[in-house]
Amino acid sequence: MSEPKEFHITISEQEKSARPLDLLSHYTGLSRSLIKQAMTKGAVWRQRGKKVIPMRRNSEHCQDISQLHFYYHPTILAEQALSTELLADKTDYSVWIKPRGMRSQGSRYGDHCALVRVAEQQLSRPCRIVHRLDQDACGLILLAHNKAAARHLSELFANHDIDKCYHIIVEGLFPTAPKVIDAPLDEKTAHSEFSLLKTLDGNRSLVAVKILSGRKHQVRRHAALLGYPLIGDQRYNPSPSSALSNLQLCAQKLAFQDHRGDQQLFEIDSKNWLK
Repeated sequence: MSEPKEFHITISEQEKSARPLDLLSHYTGLSRSLIKQAMTKGAVWRQRGKKVIPMRRNSEHCQDISQLHFYYHPTILAEQALSTELLADKTDYSVWIKPRGMRSQGSRYGDHCALVRVAEQQLSRPCRIVHRLDQDACGLILLAHNKAAARHLSELFANHDIDKCYHIIVEGLFPTAPKVIDAPLDEKTAHSEFSLLKTLDGNRSLVAVKILSGRKHQVRRHAALLGYPLIGDQRYNPSPSSALSNLQLCAQKLAFQDHRGDQQLFEIDSKNWLK
């Protein structure tokens, strides 16, 4: 079986004493070793009432399980996790550099290659995602390790109280004077500020971007609206030459006041990541 497939198994009273792994193998026809591997990678979920959580280990029985859900996607299960860099561990939260190609969080088909899961295993500590970067983007991302930090950081992002700066490489010679764009996105207000950092060879420019809102693909969409689409942006840049490059977008800076009241500033050198 090579195609993605979903299995949803309602546990009968007669099956309550059975092991989940045995039931999954019986109903799916897949090997126990494959299903066991899928469990560890976050593709098997157990349901009790309305609560559904990943089931990472087999248990002796299904007494507390009403349903088993298996989201089988062989391509995702075969993926290997990329290495990521821990920039700062503040105990209650941490700062990471997400490489291009890594997902911020997993899906029902698995999370073993997602930053949040890789970090959780590396730190042996629960990790909560509070914001995201596109899979093809790179740069700074925050993870929370308890409810207090997660709540505070999430509120900062929701209220636009985090100073965020992105470095991008765009097509064209960007003007020396900063450009501000307030074009709504998805019928919601969106504000972005673009400033030239450096003119590059090949009719390209390195540009810094600050956003005062967080709409989907805001930096990429606003850059395209200004007439300076991102290199490697296969959605908003129609240039054939751009399609041959990686997305040139790096989350370069995060500055904020954390839940303890301490002012934090994290920056990276984007030239090491925009390649």
